[in-house]
Amino acid sequence: MNSQTRLSVQQNANLIPVLALALWWFAGAALGAPPGGQLYYNQDCTQFFFATEIPAGQSGELIDRYVDEIADAGVTVFFCNTNSRKTNYRSQAWEAFWDGYDPAGPDDQPILKPIPAEQASAYRRGIGNMLQVHREGVDYPARVIARCRQRGMSPWISLRMNDCHYNDIPTHPFHGSFWVENPQLRRQNCTGYFASCLDYARREVRDCFMALIEETLERYDVDGLELDFMREPYLFSADQEQEGAPILTAWLHEVRQRIDEAAVKRGHPIRLGVRAPSRPETAQGMGLDVGTWAKQGLIDLLVVTPRWATLEFGMGIAEWRQQLGQAKVTLVGGLEVLYRPMPGGPAELVSSELAQGAAALVLEDGADAVYLFNYFPGTLAKPAYQATLRAMTSLAAVREVPRSIGVTYRDIVAPSEAYQPPLPATGKEASFSMQLGSEPPSDWRREVMIGVAAEADTPPVRPLVFWDGKPCDFVEQSETNNGLSLMTYRIPASPWAPSRTHEIKVANGDEASFEIQRVEVKLTP
Repeated sequence: MNSQTRLSVQQNANLIPVLALALWWFAGAALGAPPGGQLYYNQDCTQFFFATEIPAGQSGELIDRYVDEIADAGVTVFFCNTNSRKTNYRSQAWEAFWDGYDPAGPDDQPILKPIPAEQASAYRRGIGNMLQVHREGVDYPARVIARCRQRGMSPWISLRMNDCHYNDIPTHPFHGSFWVENPQLRRQNCTGYFASCLDYARREVRDCFMALIEETLERYDVDGLELDFMREPYLFSADQEQEGAPILTAWLHEVRQRIDEAAVKRGHPIRLGVRAPSRPETAQGMGLDVGTWAKQGLIDLLVVTPRWATLEFGMGIAEWRQQLGQAKVTLVGGLEVLYRPMPGGPAELVSSELAQGAAALVLEDGADAVYLFNYFPGTLAKPAYQATLRAMTSLAAVREVPRSIGVTYRDIVAPSEAYQPPLPATGKEASFSMQLGSEPPSDWRREVMIGVAAEADTPPVRPLVFWDGKPCDFVEQSETNNGLSLMTYRIPASPWAPSRTHEIKVANGDEASFEIQRVEVKLTP
């Protein structure tokens, strides 16, 4: 809270002793610097229901078991996402996912008709599980919150502020009636998949989401509320982002007031967090004036992150820290679960080594913690999953495990930005500046892998590779199922750059050109 808001809360908090409230203020100010060993985890609003078989009468038990699995992996802050364009609980403010669904009805009942036939079974299972949980008298978010507290995790609720799944199927049952019945409230003069996101310059849109925020604060006793602007950051009509920024900031003041009122009622601090793009200039260019929010005391937590297409290595943590200044805001770096080196290229689930490499850079750059999005149980085999997450809880822990750092790209760029993804790189020579963090122990294996596009019946180009100007020795070559020749080189013994940023140069010694689609540094004990 800023000082004016705290004064207002004090004046209206007749039931709270002045001394207790003052102690709460000081405690709240200290929340910007959490102790070591933190790990943040976001649970998608549908994943538990779509991935779980729920026998009759076992809803609560299985929710508890799911939360336990996350706690056992070392997570300390659990974000329970409750909405997209509908809710996964019986809301009075919005429609629930299962509204209009008859579990005993046929596949061609009205709510299911727009769904592609191959997806109907999975969709029925997901919303059917939601309905079953409700009918068994279990309030899903409340159960998650209670179990988090039992397991020592801090419970938050995360609200998606402009989710756009299935925008290409306008009649899909995913869409709530507010979006369906109000096309005039969508972004104007826009093209592409995000064109029909809602426009926050319209008061009706802000009021719709405020109703969900108010219900959440009234209904659930949480430690924090997250506004997820990365689902989606396309909040304003074309070329109206800068005009929209002060509108959104004024609305955040209203949200902060609701948070503070709820905190007084609950008798404990409630924090406000936001998810935003990985670079400050991108957020600003999209109308998310996060720096102002921090300086005005509107937010307590900032999660900077890619959107979805790929995790990033070396986000703008330092730039964000500078922009936050002296504001008491916890800064965490978000990791996505996909690894896609170049736009439009093939994606894969991250390996433990890639996830640990990205986490290491987040912490090396000065973030307070790592935040995981879409890292559900089952992403990796259970022992590897728990070991990988536990390694991300601190910089000391993640420095001790194998890690890989790859070249990827920014999957969210503001309309005002000029940005060129580093891959693919075509020609006879290419250079990549890679941030790699602290030097690993001297006895670790250090390798760089170059992925070169291979053509049928044509021997792949084997380029020369240089590390900070020194030649690397070729080690081995392998092929992938998507047409890449992966060539591994040994990094020469040399001092680690004081800046922890290294230059990798790839060159071809003959007349043939190459197309590089993957660059990855592997550090292995």
